[in-house]
Amino acid sequence: MQAKAAAGLLAVLVAAGWLSAGASEVTASPIEARALIALTRETRATYTVVSSNLVYHPDGTRIREWGAEFHDGIHHRVETPRDRLFADCEAMTGTYLNLATVKIVQDASVARAACGVQANSTMLSARLDGKRQTRFGPTTHLVVIDAENIRTYDVAPDGALLGATITGRDGTKKLVMRAIYYAPEVPTGIFFPDSLGKSAVPANLRGAAKP
Repeated sequence: MQAKAAAGLLAVLVAAGWLSAGASEVTASPIEARALIALTRETRATYTVVSSNLVYHPDGTRIREWGAEFHDGIHHRVETPRDRLFADCEAMTGTYLNLATVKIVQDASVARAACGVQANSTMLSARLDGKRQTRFGPTTHLVVIDAENIRTYDVAPDGALLGATITGRDGTKKLVMRAIYYAPEVPTGIFFPDSLGKSAVPANLRGAAKP
C-alpha cells in the first residue's frame, strides 16, 4: 500500500511501512511512558479528533490536509483524503480501504497501526517530556524512538492523540499533526467495514483543516 498523508496519520503509517508484521517493544522505557502508550491503545473513551496535517514528501514537497480519528469503546476509525479504516482494538482486527485503488486489506497490522501509538515498528525507547497546553486543554508529551523515526505525541487524559510529529532519525521531517476539533462523541454507524464507503467527517471540518 503506497500512500502519503496523517496520524494524514494512517497514510504516513502506510508509507513508513508500519502496516506490517507486529514488532517487539523494549521494556527499558520508564513505566510511566509504557502506561501512557497503553492508555492510547486500550482506552474505552468516546471521542472524535479532526486534525490539520502537514505532510512532507521525500522529494521535498509538502502538503496540508485533513485527517480524522474516531474512537468508541473498543472501536477505532481513521480517515484521510485517500484512506479509511476500521479497527477492533480488543480483537486487533482491522479493515483498510485505499480510496484511489479501492484496494482492501484486512489483517491485524491495520489495528496495530490505528489503535493509539502504532505497534508495527520496533520501539527502541520511550519517555515522557512534560505537559503541553493545547486549545483543548493539557496533554502529556510523549517521545518514542524506533529504528527509523522519532515520533512525538500529545496525549489527552482520555488517550486521544491531539498532536503528533514524525521525524526521521536523520532529521528529515515527515509529519506535523495538530487537532482542530475534539469532542467526546462520534457519529452513529461508522464502526464496521461496510461503512468505509462514505466519509464520517463533515465537509466544514475537512475544509477547516486546509490553509
